[in-house]
Amino acid sequence: MSISSRFTTSRRSFLKGAGLVAAATTLTQPARAAAAAATEAATYRLKNGYISISGAYGKITELRCDPSGNGHYEKTAFSSIFLGKTDYFDAAFNDGVTFTASGSTLSLAGIQMPSSVDLKQGQQNAPVQLLQGRTLGQSFTATAYRFTRVGGEFPTWSSSTSSMKLTLYSGTPATGLTEIGSSEVNPMKDNGWAYVDVDPQPAGVYYLEASDGAGTPGWWAFSGTSNVDVKGASYADRQALTGRTMTLDVVGFNVDGVASLELNLSGPKLGLSYDLHWQGDARADIGLSLNTSWVKDGYSIDYADGVLFSRFVGDNGDYIPSQQLKRRSSWTNTVSGTKWVAATGTGPYDLQIAAPQPILTGAMTSDTLALTLNTGDTAKAPVISRSLTFGVQPHSDALPEIFPVFLASDHVRAEQLSTFYWERALSFRFDGHAMAWADWNGRILDWTGTAGRQAQADSLLSTKQDDDGYVWAWPDSQGWPFPDPKVYDARHFSSNAMYILGAWRYYSWTGDSAFLTTMLPRLRKAMDFYLDTLGGSTGIVTITSPDHSGRDGAVPSNYWDITSFGHLDAFLNAYFYGALEAMAQLEEYVHKVPRAKQLRAVRSSVLNRYNELFWNEDAGRYVQSVDVDGVPHDYGSTYVNLEAASFGLPSAAQATRIFDWLDNGNTELQNSVVLIEGGGLAPKIAPGHTMGTTFTANAAFTSAAARFPTYGVRGAEFTMTLYKGAPGDTAPVKIKEQQFSDWSDGSIAHIDVDKQAPGVYYLEVSNVTGTLAWWSSMTVAPGALAYVDGAPDPAARSRFVVAVGDYFDGPADIYSKWVYAPRSTTRRNNYWFFLENVTIPWGQQVQDGGAILYTSGFDVMARARYQGADDAWGRMTAILDRWKDPDHLCGGTPLFRGESTVDSGTKSTSVGTDIPFPESGLAPASFLYAFVGVEAEPDALVITPKLPSTLNEVGVRNLFWHGKKFELRVTSNRINLNGSGVSISRPYKAGKSVRLNSHQLSH
Repeated sequence: MSISSRFTTSRRSFLKGAGLVAAATTLTQPARAAAAAATEAATYRLKNGYISISGAYGKITELRCDPSGNGHYEKTAFSSIFLGKTDYFDAAFNDGVTFTASGSTLSLAGIQMPSSVDLKQGQQNAPVQLLQGRTLGQSFTATAYRFTRVGGEFPTWSSSTSSMKLTLYSGTPATGLTEIGSSEVNPMKDNGWAYVDVDPQPAGVYYLEASDGAGTPGWWAFSGTSNVDVKGASYADRQALTGRTMTLDVVGFNVDGVASLELNLSGPKLGLSYDLHWQGDARADIGLSLNTSWVKDGYSIDYADGVLFSRFVGDNGDYIPSQQLKRRSSWTNTVSGTKWVAATGTGPYDLQIAAPQPILTGAMTSDTLALTLNTGDTAKAPVISRSLTFGVQPHSDALPEIFPVFLASDHVRAEQLSTFYWERALSFRFDGHAMAWADWNGRILDWTGTAGRQAQADSLLSTKQDDDGYVWAWPDSQGWPFPDPKVYDARHFSSNAMYILGAWRYYSWTGDSAFLTTMLPRLRKAMDFYLDTLGGSTGIVTITSPDHSGRDGAVPSNYWDITSFGHLDAFLNAYFYGALEAMAQLEEYVHKVPRAKQLRAVRSSVLNRYNELFWNEDAGRYVQSVDVDGVPHDYGSTYVNLEAASFGLPSAAQATRIFDWLDNGNTELQNSVVLIEGGGLAPKIAPGHTMGTTFTANAAFTSAAARFPTYGVRGAEFTMTLYKGAPGDTAPVKIKEQQFSDWSDGSIAHIDVDKQAPGVYYLEVSNVTGTLAWWSSMTVAPGALAYVDGAPDPAARSRFVVAVGDYFDGPADIYSKWVYAPRSTTRRNNYWFFLENVTIPWGQQVQDGGAILYTSGFDVMARARYQGADDAWGRMTAILDRWKDPDHLCGGTPLFRGESTVDSGTKSTSVGTDIPFPESGLAPASFLYAFVGVEAEPDALVITPKLPSTLNEVGVRNLFWHGKKFELRVTSNRINLNGSGVSISRPYKAGKSVRLNSHQLSH
């Protein structure tokens, strides 16, 4: 790997100062030969038939493997392995490393662990010109163990042809000078830093001089006492001056510790141990860096293309596929283990790294995957001792039994499902999750033996709860991280339902009695918050917080965190319905039968009221929300309908209409007739004054809107009025005016109107109280002009204004657009967002025509429930066919079919398929619920199989229930459950459940 690709600019400069970069261009042939001979003399080697290693200066530069043990080694697995995160392991820093070899053991000693140290005086207020034939200088005292670069900041007064010479001396003009090195700076960059690079120099007194100036060179200085004392003096013509310090940067390093390293080969295993003795204060382990070949761009993870490992796994169930790392710069999550982590090869071998509590993470450049391995604890100590073992194994796709495996008579599909599950369910962090997806993660993980299952419990146990029973939405915050919870009520009211469902699901799968004892009082408070505080005992939960009114621009109330759900929230109430049955089961389990009956009675009421309030008979689907004014908001939410259906809320007839809409319906779109994005200016609207803009509509429109910042201050009120015509016209016609209050920073205010013909219009804001501004610009927009108090505004030319046309039928691409999931919504949503969305094109926002993978899990489960197994299997196989593409539905932007991901860093955030969506594992996990048909209850497994006609068997291996591990297989008429001393075989009838209670599962 090249130096330029491994190091940042500052590190490269540091290294260049040590002589490495310069050696590539300035050494004479004899010097090159001498350097090569020195490197060869410092090189150590160790090999057997399985492993060959070599290195120099305290690091390993080659580790090659042959899993057959015949010495036919593959390309090097790692181009460098070294202690810490920074490569200081070369002749400049570690030429004192000694090594001894004895048989299969290689021992290294005297490995220095440097850290960079800068003496930098960057203050400047006085440029000093370097006149022709004169010199400027600065003496300084270097205190670092060694330094390799010295420079300053130099003006040229805009000249691009100036030059000078920089020379470093030991000593001072007063004590005598000995030249160390020099550099010609030609051409100089105005106000740029320039340096002399030298061999490592010890602590002492030195002098940097600028001379031989041509053009208009100078040196920036600080007149007065600078913040950084360089312990020296400034000079002109080698005469010391007072009251001035030149800018100066001395780049050096100290030695923080000294390490020894021992390598031992034993068959296909390489033992590596190190002792790190810190100098001064005790420190924690710094781990190992392991750099391997990589190709960041594109979609290939093939050995021939330079990607040597296809996945990284831990023995506790962590799993990261290389596809997820493509087109990204760093790992978002770690791969950890109890005893080992492993890298599955794309070639003939795999590597397993055995150590206590190993943790693997990494970062990616264009051609390098830089892995970091830490082991043991993170406690600080004066001496750190670690031992680990690299094991070379013939390549295998097998995983330890902690990993669940799906089974099916179609072995190809079963293998795809299992891999898809590992990649999406086990590749995101298990801990620290928000309650927004607690139930979903439970569906994904609670039935496994992975570390994720326990992390679910830890997350639920550590989540805070208010005295009134409200469950915090975020691990460290009552509300969502945005909008600012200090300014808005950012609570997510779905968190209580997710909390109850997540806890019920975890206990039902694990039987963890201590967990239930702790959680049950909290769950009761959480349910009472719904029943009492939010009126759920009437059959529907009503959010009464003013910020959650459900109107356009209101603060979101659930997982869909920029969409203005609120007041009567269909998403929340679907989960309330599910949580009532979960809570009833727990109460029944602890013999609180009257309470269970009460909850089920409320649940029955919810079923009726949900369908009365939220069903849109004309559209054949559920709306998203009904706001505080009684206005329903329906943008064709596929997720609300599918998740409601997964709980059994629609009747069979309603479900038929829902799936007819999904499978055959059109999208409903709107175009912006006018879109002028004012920016750069945000003039405030003074009380008693008006501000406005004209715009020219070239087509009919049905709404007009503008965007108003408030400089972070809430509470503004104003009137917005739309006129036909412009100020100064003989008779401008008022079309409509509307009042707005308690305005939120940057939100969109809009007026809905009857269809307006093309022409010139004027949008005006008046009657302003509080702080309100209008995004504006000095850019001229055709057909538009900015106004203040009815006259053209000399300080702006245009303002943010939008006019939107009527809805029209778009393509029937609800599924065909993204394939792996339906569009999140099917009707364009311009205004029902807390954040501005009108300028983002349809389908480029994940919550407005984009897609999130988790919804496909509910799609498959709902189809199996209402449409039958064949319909659900058809959807699942379509998802798997998209997953088979080279990107495996993950990685950075763009995905294989050009999709732009939520973490793209652009305004186009169309899809969410992996990071940061831990719930993505629901898509493959739905196989367990939709087809195998298994659900856990507190004292039983309930199995309701639904086999597609193309499969004669489905199942799952490594299914955990109450500490027992099972293999469950289902045929068209029989259920077979085996494991942990249990063997059960039962017939069943299609559509009927088989209940296996705890007594039966214990024998």
